[in-house]
Amino acid sequence: MKKLWGLLLIFLLIGPVLAFQKRETDPFDRDENITEERLQLIEEELPPSDIPITLNERVEYFIRYFTTKKREVFARWLARSGRYMPMIKEILRSYGLPEDLAYLAMIESGFNPFAYSRAGACGIWQFIRSTGRKYGLKINYWVDERRDPEKATHAAARYLLDLYQEFECWHLASASYNAGEAKVRKAIKRYGTKDFWKLCRYRYLKRETKNYVPKMIAAMIIAKNPQKFGFDVDPYPPLDYEIIEVPGGTDLRAVALASGTDYDLIRLLNAELRRGKTPPTMTTYPVKVPFGKGEEIISALKKIRFIYVRQTIKHRVRRGESLYRIASYYGVSVRSLKRANRLRNSKLYPGQILRIPVRTQAVLYVSPQPVSPASRALVYRVKPGDSLWKIARKFGVRLYDLKSWNNLRGNTIRPGLRLIIWPEA
Repeated sequence: MKKLWGLLLIFLLIGPVLAFQKRETDPFDRDENITEERLQLIEEELPPSDIPITLNERVEYFIRYFTTKKREVFARWLARSGRYMPMIKEILRSYGLPEDLAYLAMIESGFNPFAYSRAGACGIWQFIRSTGRKYGLKINYWVDERRDPEKATHAAARYLLDLYQEFECWHLASASYNAGEAKVRKAIKRYGTKDFWKLCRYRYLKRETKNYVPKMIAAMIIAKNPQKFGFDVDPYPPLDYEIIEVPGGTDLRAVALASGTDYDLIRLLNAELRRGKTPPTMTTYPVKVPFGKGEEIISALKKIRFIYVRQTIKHRVRRGESLYRIASYYGVSVRSLKRANRLRNSKLYPGQILRIPVRTQAVLYVSPQPVSPASRALVYRVKPGDSLWKIARKFGVRLYDLKSWNNLRGNTIRPGLRLIIWPEA
């Protein structure tokens, strides 16, 4: 019994020490993707940059982080960079700014124009609403120019220029882009130094801001020579587009159909359109389309029509279902669901039959030329047990085409849905 008590006492005394040692262990020490020898080579062969590169423990940590734990994420960033880097660097040069500030956009959003943060910042430069509007970006119900890479880069360039004029240091200007100039200004006043790395020794700046500049430098070092760090990534080609004027209220799906390209590409080119269509309050609106297809699209848009079919689907309530869940499934509002079923409250019971008012939209291409019966579109109503694969096989069309004609992103369809099918395809 005394032996057991002795072992327990030893465990209680040594356990916390072992746990502390485990917490203090660098999670990347056991990973061989980046070795200490390679980090020494990095210092000897730092890439040329128009922003001061400091190689210290913080920067080395994020080099390990991006090449190990976040390797797949960083590979996606490298791929997306091909779309926007040439444009961003050209705009930065036009303002007399260092080209390597483009790597701020990489660590802000990974070059994703649809990226949103918990604080409500969005776009590749992650502007919050107030700062975006201050630097000329339009934000309303229909349009959010923070998501327009070109306009947002112009705004970011003006903002960074203002920050540099105040702090006269790109490290401090970059930190201010993250924390706000007031926060950095107070830190400088409190500690009496304009050295970013010295400010990082104190507690006033948040960890996110202290890590911001090291992240940017680490991303720059890796992205300028990705092969050295084992990245074999083919960057996406730059987005090549032209701008055409289309009527207000034009759906981007109609533009995609008229251009003969994928809807996702048109959506990406016009990321600032929040509702997937041009503002109906405007007579015309500039839309980006693949280069060389402008005239063809303008002509084809005149032949495209929308068909709206109103129908009512019956739904039997299952145990555990709520009005909100059912409304979300069918893509209708809770209010319209309650009105259609004359419900005074939101209580449901299993077995209850609900009427679901569904508005189905389909896009039709209307040819001005006489068409043969084989070249006319069919409207097919989905039956219970149907799947997109079965329907495509039944009519001898490709699944990709079937989804494109009906603007479907996923593979889920519900009974009663009407699908447009072009048999000759």
